[in-house]
Formats: sequence, C-alpha cells, structure tokens
Amino acid sequence: MFVKSSLVCLLLGFSFCLSASDLQDQPDVSVKNILSQTEEIEAPENQNKTIAYPVEQAYEKTPADQFERGQPRSTISGFLLAVQEYDYERASQYMDFRNLSSQTGAYSKQELARLLHVVLRRTIWIDIHNVSNNPNGNLNDGLPAYRELIGEIKTPNGEIQLVLQRVPRDKDRVQIWKISNATVEKIPYLSNIYSYSKLGEWLSKHLPSHDFIGVELWQWAYFSSLLLGYALFSIFITWALSKVLLKYKPSTSIETHKFLRGPFALLLTIILSRAFVSESNVTIAVKALMDGATVLVFAWIWFFLRLIDLLKISFKSRLIAQQKPLAIYLLRPASTVAKVLVIVIGLLLWFENLGFSAATLLTGLGIGGLAIALAAQKTVENIIGAVTLYLSAPVKVGHMCRFDNMFGVVEEIGLRATRVRTIDRTVIHIANSKFVDMHLENISERERIAYRPKITLASECTRDNLENVIADIRALLEQDKNIAHEPLRVCLKGFSVYGLEIDILAYFQTIDYNKFIDLSNKTNLTILHIIEKQHCKLANLNQFAGE
Repeated sequence: MFVKSSLVCLLLGFSFCLSASDLQDQPDVSVKNILSQTEEIEAPENQNKTIAYPVEQAYEKTPADQFERGQPRSTISGFLLAVQEYDYERASQYMDFRNLSSQTGAYSKQELARLLHVVLRRTIWIDIHNVSNNPNGNLNDGLPAYRELIGEIKTPNGEIQLVLQRVPRDKDRVQIWKISNATVEKIPYLSNIYSYSKLGEWLSKHLPSHDFIGVELWQWAYFSSLLLGYALFSIFITWALSKVLLKYKPSTSIETHKFLRGPFALLLTIILSRAFVSESNVTIAVKALMDGATVLVFAWIWFFLRLIDLLKISFKSRLIAQQKPLAIYLLRPASTVAKVLVIVIGLLLWFENLGFSAATLLTGLGIGGLAIALAAQKTVENIIGAVTLYLSAPVKVGHMCRFDNMFGVVEEIGLRATRVRTIDRTVIHIANSKFVDMHLENISERERIAYRPKITLASECTRDNLENVIADIRALLEQDKNIAHEPLRVCLKGFSVYGLEIDILAYFQTIDYNKFIDLSNKTNLTILHIIEKQHCKLANLNQFAGE
C-alpha cells in the first residue's frame, strides 16, 4: 500500500512538473483563444467596426481595397486568414517586398509567406483585438506614424519586431498597410531558428494542407504516431511489471494487474509523450492542446477511479479481518462520492486548461450546493447516523435488540433508516439519526442466557420441606452441564402476603434462544416435581388478584 501511494505521488509530481515546464518560452494560449480567433478571422466584417480613439488621432475613412489593407487590423486579419487557408499567393499581397537583400530576394514571395506562417505558428500569438482599426494606426505607441507594432519574436540575438508599415499601393499610390520589408528581410533568419525538423518539413510538404483547431494534418499524424509508439512501450513496461509481481508476489489481485495494464499504462503513455516530445515541431496551437491536457486529464480521472476501486477492495479485506462486516456497506456510497469528486475536479481542471473560466461554474455550483445542503440536512444526519452504526456497531443485521421498551430483530441498516422486525412480526423503520441516540440493548451479543424463574410457595410449607426444596433445586442446577457454575444462586428471598418467595439465578451456557426454551422447560418440570415431592404447593396468586 505504501509503495502504491508513493508511486502515485511521484507520478503526480512528474506530471505537474511537465505541465509547468513544457515550452515555457512560448506564450500562454488556450484552445478557447484559438477557436474564438479562428471564427473572428473568418468573419472579417467584425474587424472593421470602429472604436473610440483620443481626439488628437485623426480618423480617416478606410480606403477601399481588394484585400482590405486599409487599416492595420484588417491587414493582419487578412494575412492570417490567407495563411490559415494555405493561400500563400494571397498572403503575399499583405507583405512589402521592396528593397530586399539579394539573399532574401532569392526566395519566392509565396515561400516567404509560408516561412513567416511557420514562424508565427511557433513564436507569437497575435491578438487582433489589440491591433488598431484606425486607418492611421495607433499614433500613441511611440513609433513613427507610418508603422504599427504587432508583436516581438524572441531570438538568441535579441527580439525582432513584427511591424506593419503604411506604404503606397502600386497602381494608384493610395496608402495601405502591409507587413514591413524590414520584417520580411528577417524571415530567412527567423526560419533558421523556428523551422520544423527535417521530418516535419517533409511531412508538411507531402501531406494535404489542412488543419483542425489550428493544428496541421501532418502534426496530427506525427504526434499520433509518437503517442502510439509510447503506448506500445508503456504496454510492454506494464506487462513486464505485472509478470514481476506474479513471480515475487503471487497474492497480487487480478484487479491490480488490470489497473497496471489499463489506466496506469495510459497515464505512463501520456507522461512519456509529453516528456520527450520534439519541440521543433510544436506550434502554439499544439502547445495549447497540450496545456489543455485533454487526454492527460481523462487519463488521471480513469487512474483515480480505478485506484478508488482498489482501495475499496483493500479496505473491505481489512474490515472483514477486524470483524466489522457491516462497515463494508459504507464503502460503496463512500467510493461513489469519491468518484464523483474526482470527475468534477477533473472536468473543472480541463475546462480551465481549455481557457474557460471554472470560477463562474463553481459559483453556480456553490449557490446550488448551499440550497441542496439545506434541503438535505436531515438526510445528511441520517447518513452520519448510518456511519456511526456501521463503525461502532452497537447492533448488527440479524441481532435481537431492545429499544424504547420494544423488542425486534435488525433486518437492514440503510443510509436513511434502520429496518427492525418486531416480535409481533411487524416491520418498523427508524431514522438513523434517532436510532443511534436510543438506549440500545443488544440481546444477541449475550454470551449466555439468564434463568430466573419466579417461584412463590404457599405459606403452609414447613421449614424442613422448604429447606429440602432449596437443596434439591440447587443440586439439580449444579448437576446440569448446560448451566454455568458461577454465578448460581438458590435461596429464600423473603416473605410476602402471597407466600414464600424463592430466588433462583442461573445461566444456561447457550445463545440459541430455542435451545434455551427447551432446557428451561425441562428444568421447570423437574423443579415442579421437586416441589410436589416435598409436599409443598405453589401459592395461588389468583385469589389475591381477585381480592
């Protein structure tokens, strides 16, 4: 158990370390950001809505342009939409190719657009809402009026700015916005740093150019293949571990082996794939999916659900060994509650990783939970009462008990109420919160049954006869093997208007009530014979009752 718990803690720490350290130099972007921006880029009419600017900014009318390059926001949106559709011919219309060096000019316009697309995918997240939609650009950003800063790309030699520049249109010299030639000049240098691996480049050029949630088709194929390879490796590792357990610890349960080959193998697969992923092929969209940790979260959920089942089996064995079989009934609802908590926490973490706010959902759950808690107050009290009855076990199922001057056999201890069948064969249900507070006398747990007959002899009985009766009854009880020798008492209790009261106290060494009835019946008949033998009579109590 200790080894298992240690392994769980180790894996938890390893996984969280991976989540925190993976690609830490890249911006934090969620799947929600990618989905929302994709929708906005595909609906360019949303980008042309004007916003309020300071009075000193001259706000001109956006010039008509085939590619909507009249303002910075529509320019960068048009470029992003073009590269998202892999239309690098159209994407080049948003780039300024004037005055480039011979080395950069050796690349085709489409290739430069493609290389910039790869660099942007791997380096920065452009929030188009932060880009000005004023045809003049943002005049308060500290840059020349004809330039607009979109973002900065980190390199080993410092940061390189991604800049838009206002340039004259070729055919009519109308001022439009394009990606500046200074930025275009840096594309080959940036590509040398942030290009895909050789395998990634080959796959990107030979597989169809499609993407889903910002992740290209070749990336889905590449990372899925890696995941499959790590899955096969994990299956082999867990299979070998299972064989070792069978050899050195044959008593290991089948459930443990299924746990190793199921959720543990899946979790190991995800952790290995996240630890040894090739960063050269990771884009911001891929990182967002990794940070979303969809497979990882569900792997953890499955892991903990099966771990709860294993713990339930372990606790069941312990409770049986401790002779608390009734407490086993609590394991099922307890494990159900634990599983619900695991699923809820896992889903909340998943939504948070995807970029959705879990705080709002938690607030709603908190208000609803408070209302439910108030409505279920009695139910909670009864459940606590059931827990007390199971753990302390003052009575158990099948036990005869006395409660509130009533006798009955406990048939069921539920989460809400305890069912008792009375001596009259009726059934009553008592709320656990009340039943646990009652004065409970457990009759079934007695180790022997008391024999206390009420004998009153008529006052005409002489002293000698009375002494003989007492002596013969004592001898009878002492010679009976079914009666304990201690305590055993037979004496003249006292005198009353009814007659001479004989006090008898003995214990039959049985807990079987039916056997006790047979033995006491036989003893009663023998005592009656002793009384008659000594010429004594039982007092007629009816005459006093009539008076």
